[in-house]
Amino acid sequence: MKSQPDHNRITLLVVRDAGRPVKQLQISKPLAFALPAAAALSLSSLVTSMHFHASQSISQLEAEAAALSLTNLRMEMKVADKDKDLMQLRTQVSELSEEADHIKDKLKSVNALEQELQSLINKSKGSAAETKESKTGSTASNSTLGLSSRNAVPIPNETSFKATITSQVGGEYIASYQNESLNLVEETKDDFEEIHGMLDEMVESITQTITLAEHANNVQANQQAKKAQAEKARQNAAVLWPTDSRVISSSFGYRTDPFKGLSAFHSGVDIAGNLGDPVYAALDGEVVTSEQMGARGKYVVIKHSNGLETWYMHLQAMNVSAGDKVNKGQKIGLLGNTGRSTGPHLHFQVVKQNKTVDPLDYVKP
Repeated sequence: MKSQPDHNRITLLVVRDAGRPVKQLQISKPLAFALPAAAALSLSSLVTSMHFHASQSISQLEAEAAALSLTNLRMEMKVADKDKDLMQLRTQVSELSEEADHIKDKLKSVNALEQELQSLINKSKGSAAETKESKTGSTASNSTLGLSSRNAVPIPNETSFKATITSQVGGEYIASYQNESLNLVEETKDDFEEIHGMLDEMVESITQTITLAEHANNVQANQQAKKAQAEKARQNAAVLWPTDSRVISSSFGYRTDPFKGLSAFHSGVDIAGNLGDPVYAALDGEVVTSEQMGARGKYVVIKHSNGLETWYMHLQAMNVSAGDKVNKGQKIGLLGNTGRSTGPHLHFQVVKQNKTVDPLDYVKP
């Protein structure tokens, strides 16, 4: 009797090499389905695991790339800062080299002046004595100057005389130095060594010159004193203070320029006041200039018989013209704020032999 097929089992035929019989394998249906499922599951797990590891590797690589980019950015910033610092250093060294060249030129000029002074001393040793006694006579004569033409104006105390009103100053800009052309940075050290050598030579040479000048002055001081005092008294001739105000806002000599903030030479004194205050002629004389020009604004120049010139700048108005004869104390204009000025004031200037001198050597407020 033929047996019935078992529907719960599956027969697998394994075909081997030619000439060898076919081998039959019987396995149950659940096992037949479980094997492919297990293989598929294993393959899926393997793919998932590889994908997970690959994602982690990619994340790590991206993090490393970001870190490298940040490091590179920092390095670029450091390089930029170094370049900036280097540029600043080069600029400073260049400025130092320029200043060295400037000082060297100034020292050469001073040395030339010293040689000229030495030559003058060799020609006439009496020149130094006359100059010094002339200054002494100025002090003595100024102590007796009168202001009788305007006695009604009170003279303030020492405090008001020394008051400084920085908002009411002005005058022409005369720089005490000017920048020279830039030299090679590499020559800076040599320039300074040369400057030091020049300084040493100048100190020694000028010391000797001063010694000779003092000797000449001591020899002839007694002979020249009376002559110098008489000459100074003739020149002073009771110079009159040119305004009602006695407040000096800027003195004669070197100062910080109110516009540029640099060291500059001030060729007169600034007298602060109110707009429209009268301005008087300091001495009898003839008006040689009455005009308006640039930094001076409206200004008047009077030439006097003793060889002096007095200048009155930044006027609001001028009451005289060139060629007019004026008397001491005569009203020649009004105090103003024209030209290169920071506030109402009079720039009063005294010129002797084409050189500006301190007005306070001739008149006190």
